[in-house]
Formats: sequence, structure tokens, C-alpha cells
Amino acid sequence: MRPLPDWLTTGAIAHRGLHDARAGVPENTLAAFDAAIRHGYPIELDLNLSADGRAMVFHDARLDRLTDWSGPLGERTAGELADARILGTGERISTLEDVLAHVAGRVPLLIELKTWSRTPGALEGEVARRLEDYRGEVALQAFNPLSLAWFHRHTPGHLRGQLSGDYRRYGDPVTPSLGTALARLQLNHLSRPDFIGYDVRALPSAPAARIRRAGLPLFAWTVRNARDRARARAHADGVIFEGYLA
Repeated sequence: MRPLPDWLTTGAIAHRGLHDARAGVPENTLAAFDAAIRHGYPIELDLNLSADGRAMVFHDARLDRLTDWSGPLGERTAGELADARILGTGERISTLEDVLAHVAGRVPLLIELKTWSRTPGALEGEVARRLEDYRGEVALQAFNPLSLAWFHRHTPGHLRGQLSGDYRRYGDPVTPSLGTALARLQLNHLSRPDFIGYDVRALPSAPAARIRRAGLPLFAWTVRNARDRARARAHADGVIFEGYLA
């Protein structure tokens, strides 16, 4: 195990930025990232791949929930996506390149790749290219261990986090047997993680506790209230939070 910065061992990381839709600050936008920067919080953000191979800072595979458009994000180019308004505000969908230039190392970034590809490389390669000249602190995380394995092979210097939890809760395209193996962190030999991100709702967890005892830091996600905070304090080292100031 390699040494990790404090923000990845005991920190509090703003989930999709310090967003507040009621105040006109949507998730995964420059406004949410600016709010996190003002408070000194590291930023967690999500990436999906556009039709023309750009890493877009957006959580959902579809545009319906967060924009005035509908359909899969992956069927639109980056240029088209730049015109989509988020939750009726002036905020737009940014590329990873734009966010890196905007944040410019002022706070660390925890970048989640939203991919279940069995042949990773498209989104991963784009992310690796964009990070080549970035001088700020960055770590990568994903549910898909094959995505993290790609970074282990191609850019081993990047810190990696394996995300997990109770897969019965999610709509991810995994079989029950794969979901069980992932929940039990049995595929860490592929992803070779430096830290673990575990669904706070699935804590306490025997596999997560075993990993912590072995020395890997564990983040609880997504902590939203006092009950979540108490559970995270008892069973995790750090939190990925939203809806309050940590």
C-alpha cells in the first residue's frame, strides 16, 4: 500500500460539488464546484462519454432528469451537450477539460467514471489524456473493477478507489453473482484499489470492515443526514457528503 494524502484518508468530499438545486446550483456544474472551492472541500464529480469521445461531467446516462432534453447522453456530441440547460438554470454540461481548467488545482478532485464496459479504454483513455498535464491533486474511482484495472496497467501513478455497496439497490447492469462479488470486494485483485468507497446504507459490512483492518481507507457515500453521519463515524474513515456543510 502506498501513502495517501489526508483528503483521501479522513476527509470530507463534496458529492458532485457543493450543490443545492433549490438555490439554483445544480450538481456537477461549475457553480457547484465553485461553492465547494469557497469552503475548501475536495470535489467528487462524475464522467460519462459523449458520442464523439469526450469525457462529460454528468452523472446520469440519460439527459431526462437534469436537463430540458431527453435521451442518452452518449448519443450526443460534446458540442451538442454544451447547449443543454441543467435544471432550468444557466449552468451547462461541462467537459472534463473545462472543469480541470476551471478548478486549476485549487482543491483535490475525486473523479468517478460511469462505465460498465467489459472492454475499457474509451472513457479511461480520454481521462488519462486530459490528466497528463494537470497539476492538481486527483484520484479516480469506479464501480467497474475493469475500469480501474485499465488505469493500473496504463497509468499506475493515479490513485484508485473501488466503489461498492448493496448492488440490489442499483440499476447497474450486473448479474446477481457479479453484484455479490463486488459487494464482498472480491474483485479487488483486478482493480488494485488504494481506497474503498462504500454505500453508507450498506454499512456495517463485514467485507468493508475486513478491508479497513487490512489498512485501506474507506469512504462512506453518500452521507446526507445525522443518521448517515453517525453510521459513517462508526464504520468509515471519511465521507462523501451532500446537503449540509461537513
